[in-house]
Amino acid sequence: MSRTHESAEDAFLTMLVGEGARHGSTWFGKVGDITKRPPVWVGIAGTLALAGPRGRHAAGRGAAFYLTGALAHLAVKSVVGRRRPPGASEHASFGPVTSSFPSGHCASELAFSLGAAQEVPWLFVPLYAATFAGEWSLARSREHYPSDIFGGAALAIALALVAWKVWPPHRVTDGTTPTSDDVPASPTD
Repeated sequence: MSRTHESAEDAFLTMLVGEGARHGSTWFGKVGDITKRPPVWVGIAGTLALAGPRGRHAAGRGAAFYLTGALAHLAVKSVVGRRRPPGASEHASFGPVTSSFPSGHCASELAFSLGAAQEVPWLFVPLYAATFAGEWSLARSREHYPSDIFGGAALAIALALVAWKVWPPHRVTDGTTPTSDDVPASPTD
């Protein structure tokens, strides 16, 4: 990316979240600071796996997508080599150590959300809310430019589309409609 483009994106990021790196001060920001951490997604997969056969399928597919998103974004990062936004390392304990584009958090977390939702469609809404909160946290703390996040999202969507064709979800391949015993209980149940 050119320095002119990065300067324009720095200005947009400043307009969007203000000056300086910050962590969440609202409930949504605090949720995002938590959901951008990989152990949270391991916990989500574990919880889904306990919810019956459909939950296990969603957890397995989500975990496979998460790992694929993580590996795919590293390949792109090695080619792009984009600088992080100014001040990105101010609040990081040991990093950032990789290129900024695309966001690996977004690629992995959205891939998990899309993978799990291919098995249990209603899961997309709560999982995407968690993903969105994490991505907002990354922009707010200036760890990523917005285009890094959109790049990670595009990568996750591409992976989900390819996987739908080469590894159809169980709910499509078995030709059955899930029963109430097969689907994890919705939050309204």
